[in-house]
Amino acid sequence: MKKLLNKKSKQPKEPQFIVFNEYAQVFCGLKGGYPAFSDNLDEAKPIENDNQVKMIQRGTSFKLEKYLL
Repeated sequence: MKKLLNKKSKQPKEPQFIVFNEYAQVFCGLKGGYPAFSDNLDEAKPIENDNQVKMIQRGTSFKLEKYLL
């Protein structure tokens, strides 16, 4: 665990993005171990890591697109 001694040396946050499928539905989490998508944009789960998108792609046959927040 890193201790923050100086606020100036604070590491920048990773950019967050949401994932859309080819039907303009947003990724809203896992249900039953598989990626779930919703038409409601408010249910979108923000993601910070590209590896998470790769794992979502493995669980679905949809084409995915990232949208930076």
